[in-house]
Amino acid sequence: MVENTSLIEKIKNILVLMPEKHMGNLVVSLPAIMALKEFFKEKIFFLVIDRAYKDILEPQIGSENLLLFPRKQLRENSFAKKMRIFFQFLHQLRSASPDVAIDLEGRHASSMMAFLSGAPLRIGRSTAERPYLYNLKVDLSTGKHKVYSYIEIAAAIGAQSETVSFRLQASDTHRTSLKSILLNEGITTDKPIICIHPGAGKIYKQWTSEGFTKVSDWLSSKGFQVVFVGSSIDLNKINEISSFLKHQSYNLGGMLSIGELMALFEISSLYLGNDSGPMHLAAAMGLPVIALFGPGVDSRWRPLTEKAIVLRGTGRCQKCKGKDCQYDFKCIRTLSFTTVKKAVEKIIFLKIE
Repeated sequence: MVENTSLIEKIKNILVLMPEKHMGNLVVSLPAIMALKEFFKEKIFFLVIDRAYKDILEPQIGSENLLLFPRKQLRENSFAKKMRIFFQFLHQLRSASPDVAIDLEGRHASSMMAFLSGAPLRIGRSTAERPYLYNLKVDLSTGKHKVYSYIEIAAAIGAQSETVSFRLQASDTHRTSLKSILLNEGITTDKPIICIHPGAGKIYKQWTSEGFTKVSDWLSSKGFQVVFVGSSIDLNKINEISSFLKHQSYNLGGMLSIGELMALFEISSLYLGNDSGPMHLAAAMGLPVIALFGPGVDSRWRPLTEKAIVLRGTGRCQKCKGKDCQYDFKCIRTLSFTTVKKAVEKIIFLKIE
């Protein structure tokens, strides 16, 4: 921990790095980010995130404090254009003139950003992929939820967090654009909305289409508006489920920006989905969550809300092999419709929070 008070007083510009490509990691890091922003509230604060997640942080941090890492552009363009884009971003990074760079992520790209920023003090976890690029390395606790990893890095410079959760809000702009989309799709705010996200970044984290079909039909028969959400890569899964449905549902897969998804979560009654980024986003919006876990370690990645029920089928194997599972991912695929139905009843019908 930095214990030199005079050193901290000399700090004028702060750079926090969290350009994580996974939405869930970014959302889980929010308590640490906001603790750093509050600790350095009299200083000039900059936060690096992936451009894809601008909608999440802009209402909380302000556009003038965000440096947007152009990951998608660097992946999709020609080599020459990639170089131009990279050096433009590097110029922004250097222009921040940070006195300290705090790398919450600790991957190859973020640790290199910390180094290239020119910050004389660079802080990151000792288990980072390039720890030699920091001059203050933080030893993290093990066996705790991921949120504590980020909090411990922030605490190394004195930014303590008294909470492990943070409530996000959608912007008025995205609330307005969502209203137009709901109107066009025939979704009303007069009836309760249940959001279902059947996708996940990995196939082995996904519950069965049959299970989602049964839950959707049951909820629709009870008078709920079932709205399927997800990115364009989830459309095949959503379309497969939709082909089996006997009752009406709504497919907003690939239609919503992240900001509009946040606005939808604000007016919904429940989120049901796999271990994924939208699960963490829903929790941060204050929405009750039923999280379906497979190989993931729920003690480390469970949604950060008291309004959450975590479910799985059989227990996760002690020596889980993840994508190379020899048991056909029974930890999630054996999760029954009855178990999920009981969890929904506990939250929705019994009004337990």
